Amino acid sequence: MQKKKCTAIVLAAGQGRRMGTKTQKQYLEIIGKPVLCYSLEVFQESEIIDEIILVVGKGQETYCKKEIVEKYQIQKVKKIVTGGEERYHSVWNGLKEVSKDGYVFIHDGARPFIDQEMIRRVYEEVVQHKACVAGMPVKGIAPFPVFISSSSLPDLYGTNQPPTL
Repeated sequence: MQKKKCTAIVLAAGQGRRMGTKTQKQYLEIIGKPVLCYSLEVFQESEIIDEIILVVGKGQETYCKKEIVEKYQIQKVKKIVTGGEERYHSVWNGLKEVSKDGYVFIHDGARPFIDQEMIRRVYEEVVQHKACVAGMPVKGIAPFPVFISSSSLPDLYGTNQPPTL
């Protein structure tokens, strides 16, 4: 079976209000680079991902092109589009730029801990099942008041972990 085209939509339009900083979290530097760069570099290096659509906040298009895409040589970024008022608007704006064939990975650019193994596993699952959301087990919380009588009960709950495909 031939590999289908894979597009990564990387969302970087969030305001990060809960962070309480003047700089949005996707642009905060960690070890000398903006958080967003770490996600973009993983997609750039991936043999599975063919192109990246970067969704940024209104007025940040030029900054992202010059200070991130060009500065860090992220050649797979084919388009930089403006995000919307809410996350789902930003996803939609990115989806409108995707060709009709292939698979789409949707990733939050403020979450830098994606790796090649995660991309590979998500791709394999979507080929088999036609959709996939990477997830992590939830530890230390209950989604609603519950009396836990079994140590295996927390294994029933999980939380999604980008990328979503």
